[in-house]
Amino acid sequence: MRRLLFDKQPSTSLTWLALLRSMVGLVILTSWASNVGKGFYTPDGLFHFFTQVFPQSANPLTWYAAFINGVILPIRSFFAPFQLVAEFLLGLALLTGGFTRLFSLAGIFFLSNTMLATFGHDWLWAYLMPIGILGVVFFTHAGRALGIDSLLVKRFGERGLLLW
Repeated sequence: MRRLLFDKQPSTSLTWLALLRSMVGLVILTSWASNVGKGFYTPDGLFHFFTQVFPQSANPLTWYAAFINGVILPIRSFFAPFQLVAEFLLGLALLTGGFTRLFSLAGIFFLSNTMLATFGHDWLWAYLMPIGILGVVFFTHAGRALGIDSLLVKRFGERGLLLW
């Protein structure tokens, strides 16, 4: 049987994917630290974020602006501290490679929602690029290289779809 050029694909070390994973985690953590300094993880700060910094009245995705205004802002006293903790854990997990598959999906969800909330104000690729990287991280088990997931696999073996 004749082999075609594309039959033999080069392989990529998980180390390179772990580097990309860590970089996305670092971006999330530095953004988190900046947002802490700006007070965005308080109820008033979250309100300011969605009404002044990225006003939902100017969001061309009216259905999503209605979601922010009708669901998120009314529960901002709960949502702001939740966002503070969740975003920190997301960045830390990606940086350290812990529970990478679960947190890569969480990162895709988080970045997709942030992209929708800032639609028309931010550069779209600032969100699509890390979303794409996190998709690759999910499918390649990138936490098993230079990450806590490699220790978890050695200690506990293969586990379910979203663990490590």
